[in-house]
Amino acid sequence: MLIDLNEILSETGKEKQYKAPIEKDFFTVNNESYNYNKKSDVLFKIVNKGKKVIKVDADIDIELIMPCGRCLEDVIVPLKQTVSKDIDLKKTAQEREDDIEEDVFLNGMNLDTEVFIDNEIFVNLPMKVLCKEDCKGICYKCGTNLNTGSCDCDTTELDPRMSKILDVFNQFKEV
Repeated sequence: MLIDLNEILSETGKEKQYKAPIEKDFFTVNNESYNYNKKSDVLFKIVNKGKKVIKVDADIDIELIMPCGRCLEDVIVPLKQTVSKDIDLKKTAQEREDDIEEDVFLNGMNLDTEVFIDNEIFVNLPMKVLCKEDCKGICYKCGTNLNTGSCDCDTTELDPRMSKILDVFNQFKEV
C-alpha cells in the first residue's frame, strides 16, 4: 500500500491514520521464506511536525513460523512492536542516497507500507530460534530428533591426539 504524504504536508500538525494490510503470505529474508501464522493489519499514524518533517508511528503484531535452530521443528515466533520514525522530506537526493533506510520505503512523496513493515520485521527477527531452551537437536549421523527419542549411533568423540594409538589397536583387532 502506498500512502501519499502530500495530503498530510498541507498543514502543520495534521494527523492521519491508515490501516495497511500485510499483502504477502510469507516473509522472505536471505533467500529463506517464513510463513505467517498470524498477520494483522498494521495501524499507521502519520503526523506533520512542520518544516517538511513527518512522524510515522506503526503498530506491528505478527507471528512467523520459523524452524528451530537445533532440531528444525516449526516454532511460532511472535513479533509485536511499536515503531516511531521521523522522516525529513526536505533532504536532497544525495542525502537520501546516504540514508539508505529512508530511501528504501520512500518513493517520491509516497510511503511504501509493505517495505516499511518488512524492514521492521527484519530488524527485529531473533538471532536464533529455539523450540525450547534445552532443545537437544538432531543426531549428526542419522538425523533423529533427540527431543523425541534416542538413536543407536555411536557418538563417541575421540581425542584427535590419540588417533595414532587407535590405529595401532585397530591393526591388532581380531576379525
